[in-house]
Amino acid sequence: MDELIGFVTGNNNRQKILALLGSKGELDPARIAKTTHMVRISVDRILKDLLEKGLVVKEGEMYQLTALGGTVERQVHNM
Repeated sequence: MDELIGFVTGNNNRQKILALLGSKGELDPARIAKTTHMVRISVDRILKDLLEKGLVVKEGEMYQLTALGGTVERQVHNM
């Protein structure tokens, strides 16, 4: 768990995306990019990393937090 928290807190944009998904439920990459004011390619790369770590799941074009992702997001939020 500490490794995942370090992974997320090591990059401000990862934190932004995780927090956004934590508050909104599920979003597509275009909406994430617009809301966070990030370039779409950066959002796609970060989502890929979060997917590989098991923090998000992709259904169609939509991304949402996994149970693990929700736990990490809450712990990062409370830091």
